[in-house]
Amino acid sequence: MTTHDRDPEPDRTSLPGHRSAGAPPTSAWQRVVCVVLGMGAGHVAALRSRLAACLALRRCDGSLREARRWARTHRVPWDPLEAGLRTLGARCDCEALEVVERE
Repeated sequence: MTTHDRDPEPDRTSLPGHRSAGAPPTSAWQRVVCVVLGMGAGHVAALRSRLAACLALRRCDGSLREARRWARTHRVPWDPLEAGLRTLGARCDCEALEVVERE
C-alpha cells in the first residue's frame, strides 16, 4: 500500500473540544479573567451579560450587588469570585463589567 491510498489526516478542528476555524479567538486577557475568577468562558460571558443588562437599567451603587446576585443564581461560590474580581481591580459592578468586557 502506498501513502497515496491512505485517508488524509482528519480535520481536528471539527472534533468536539476543539475551537472551530471560524470561531473568534479568545484574547489573552479573557483567559486571565477565567483563571483568576476560577470560571469557564461561558460563566464569564453570562456574568458579563447580567452586569451589562443591570447597569443599562440603573447606575452602579458602588457595590458588587449584581455580581453577587448572579453568583447566587448560578451557584458560583461568592467568596472566591469576589476575591478574583477585587484582584482584577473591580470594587463595584461597573468596574467588574469593565474587567470582563476588556479584550
